[in-house]
Amino acid sequence: RDGRLDAGILALPIHDDQLHVEPLFDEPFLLAVPQQHPMAGKDSLDVRDLDRQHLLLLEEGHCLRDQALEVCSLGGADERDGFRATSLETLRQMVASGVGITLLPMLAVQPPVPVSSDIHLLSFRGEAPHRQIAMVWRRSSAMGDFLMQLAGEFRKLPASLLVPPKTQAAQALSV
Repeated sequence: RDGRLDAGILALPIHDDQLHVEPLFDEPFLLAVPQQHPMAGKDSLDVRDLDRQHLLLLEEGHCLRDQALEVCSLGGADERDGFRATSLETLRQMVASGVGITLLPMLAVQPPVPVSSDIHLLSFRGEAPHRQIAMVWRRSSAMGDFLMQLAGEFRKLPASLLVPPKTQAAQALSV
């Protein structure tokens, strides 16, 4: 908005009439549980399996917190009292330490983020809860045509970028 950046890629929603919003893709959420958690024996779950679960969330002001609360409302889960993380890395560490479970966006568990042997990631069956990722730029930008072409290139990225890491490894072994 201030002209310091030409464009950005971020999660929606964005409410700013000065910005052009170009949706790119839907990023699914995964449920991250400690290896000793009862759900760790599953590979996937239904959103209804979140019923009565208490999730670790980010502190107020993070868009991911609001998105996770929306998923919680779909599945009947709520926030675990007394724990609010300041970053995704803190959430991961809390799950790895056995403090609780959380929702993580798919791109937050892809390389270069190392796989943790203390965390089990579960994907959702059916239509996975997700957030929409978009490219945004100032409506007044002289680079609008170029940025639209760039957004088109991002849309061409392989769908495998949105597959959980362990699934990618299993697919590689089966080839």
